[in-house]
Amino acid sequence: MKIFLITLILFTSLCAVPAYAETDLKIAQIDMFPSGAKFIFELTPDAQKNFQAEIPGAFDADSIRLVNPNSARDFKALVKTRDDWTPESLKALKAQILSHEELIANLNSKKAALEQTKNLLSEAMPKEADANNLLNYIKEAENLKLRTETELAELKVKLDDANKTLKRLKNDFNLKAPANSNKFIELTGTAINNKNLLIEAFTNSARWYPEYTMQLDTSTGEIKTNMYVKLSQRTGLDYNGLIIFHTKYPDENVSTPRVNPLRVGFKPKEEPKLKARAMAGTANYAMSAMRAPDMRRSEMMMMEDGAMDTEPEEFEEAAPLAPVMKATLADNSVQGSGLLTGDGSEAEFNLGEIKLTGKPELVLIPDQRNTAWILAKLDDITTPLIPGEAKLFVDGQPSGETDIPEYGIGRSKIAFGYAPQLSAKKEAMIEKTGSSWLSGGVFTSGYTIQVTNSMAEDKKVIIKDRLPIPTDEKIKLEVNKISPEPQERDKENRLTWELEVKSGETVKIIVDYKLTYPSGETLQYK
Repeated sequence: MKIFLITLILFTSLCAVPAYAETDLKIAQIDMFPSGAKFIFELTPDAQKNFQAEIPGAFDADSIRLVNPNSARDFKALVKTRDDWTPESLKALKAQILSHEELIANLNSKKAALEQTKNLLSEAMPKEADANNLLNYIKEAENLKLRTETELAELKVKLDDANKTLKRLKNDFNLKAPANSNKFIELTGTAINNKNLLIEAFTNSARWYPEYTMQLDTSTGEIKTNMYVKLSQRTGLDYNGLIIFHTKYPDENVSTPRVNPLRVGFKPKEEPKLKARAMAGTANYAMSAMRAPDMRRSEMMMMEDGAMDTEPEEFEEAAPLAPVMKATLADNSVQGSGLLTGDGSEAEFNLGEIKLTGKPELVLIPDQRNTAWILAKLDDITTPLIPGEAKLFVDGQPSGETDIPEYGIGRSKIAFGYAPQLSAKKEAMIEKTGSSWLSGGVFTSGYTIQVTNSMAEDKKVIIKDRLPIPTDEKIKLEVNKISPEPQERDKENRLTWELEVKSGETVKIIVDYKLTYPSGETLQYK
């Protein structure tokens, strides 16, 4: 598709500006970054191999270069000034603005004439007239004055409406007009051979972001995923063709990494008052450490034990899917094609369906919230997902929205929302702090977790909790009782139970432990 860079002939009552000449420059490809885009222009040199072309001022002149530097000599990109340029896609809107400006000028002329007539009627009076003629004159004058005032009132309404419309049209035009529309970049040089020239230029007037719809079928584990991208650009140039979407900019100022020496010394002693104040807050912190507030949406996918685990991989290319996805060590990208206007209007491309299969899990972490997470565990994901927003569905019903972080091929979990009818309540048992002549300080603690299934079906649930980890060898942890025994207790004292909870049933978990430590010390949780 040929791009014609033509300035709009701006008609006013005083002057007209000549249009710019047609060029044979066209857009071959667009690379979209999170903010900004790189355009690849293709130029066919003329018979003399000398070329001259123009691109809008929305591009950064310093970024313009020949893709193949050996394809031309004396290549230059010079910024020049011109009267405001109106892109092809905005000419209809510009015509509406000019039409309304003309309409308002005509209405103002009529208003001025009517106001003059009204003033004349108020001042005019015949010098010589008998009583009857004077009376008829006054009646006619009053009628004419009334009609004039009525027309003026109607005219003011039309004028107000026209001014409001003009203001709206101008605001719309300003929002869609390219940056630096009073400038253009002139490209000149001499082609060395008869091959077409490729020229790249960067603009900040472009944006894109991905979106997903993810529908989890809990009976099969299938996750029907459709990927979309929303994009816009305000260069003034319309384009219909291949667009490549990148998740990051090319790295700049890359340097060799260096590991600096790590030195260790003694920490300065705390002032007595500060130390006493810190110890006073220890007990409150110990209680609050077991009662975390409900998590925000962005935290929903970063739970303990890696509810959204990421294992970076070095891989060349994703499995073939409907969207053409590509992943390298430096970047993840996806490509699509379609029509993208240059007036900043947002376009949406449907890049197709991604086939994912997961294992549904219901996970309860009572320290973080009292209802269960609905998770899909993807142990064998074969496609790297690009970060973006996702609209979530579970068994055909909307369940929420979330952010998909960037992660590659490997073990991952995606949270699909919450199950309000599966709940867990954690209650502390009586805590006791004392001392023993043999061991010093003794802190006895424990709690119960009550898991309730209010659904009509039996459900298998995963419960996660934790025991404290002594960070000093003088602190000893002794577990008195955990019932039932957890399926897993890892090296960081995180506990995992997998329980089958019948419909309407409440299952209780009991955890009882004690900590011993030297006398004179105060425990601090962190």
